[in-house]
Amino acid sequence: MHIRPMDVKPETPERSDPDGNERLTAGIGIVLLVLTAVQLLTVLLGVHTFMSLHVFVGFVLIPAILLKLASTGWRFVSYYTGRDAYVRRGPPRLAMRLLAPLLVAVTAVLFASGVAMGFLHGHDLAVARRLHGPASVVWLGLLGVHVLVYLRRALISGSEDVALPPREPARGAFARIGAIAAVALAGVMIGVATVPLQHHWIDLPRDHHDHESHSAD
Repeated sequence: MHIRPMDVKPETPERSDPDGNERLTAGIGIVLLVLTAVQLLTVLLGVHTFMSLHVFVGFVLIPAILLKLASTGWRFVSYYTGRDAYVRRGPPRLAMRLLAPLLVAVTAVLFASGVAMGFLHGHDLAVARRLHGPASVVWLGLLGVHVLVYLRRALISGSEDVALPPREPARGAFARIGAIAAVALAGVMIGVATVPLQHHWIDLPRDHHDHESHSAD
């Protein structure tokens, strides 16, 4: 199975930079991996005990997730619209292309349900919780596949812009570093801004059955 891109379009160097795109994707991917490891640790140690940290890191993740989706989406669009440099680089692995739509959908469900749980009540809250738990399991599974496939490549590409001296200089290094720093800062600011609201998540009953039993009393 091979989906052919549209007719190849010649690109000027200013508009076509697959090396820079790969380094940006790798750099923000490493940031996401570290933050996800912290989230997983809060779950393993007891999410109700570490709910405050779990919520904080969840909000920090959101801008980084958006940048990752933007960078990978740009490569997808560039390849299938026939940008010459991206076509020469070739498509992602077939398995990863097939998993990508599922990963995007599960990511949307996971974070949307996680945020919504702090503001919903009753039946709507129960639905959000039923979605959030399974979505987190599927998301971690898909992420694990990506880590197995791309980790070595990501570590090499992600370190190119900060290596001293750079092993293979590529234009836009400062812009990429700035973009990653900006989304990290934005995430921290969002997380800090939501600290006063954390009681909405911390005070959630342990499951919707608890909520229903309290309502019946």
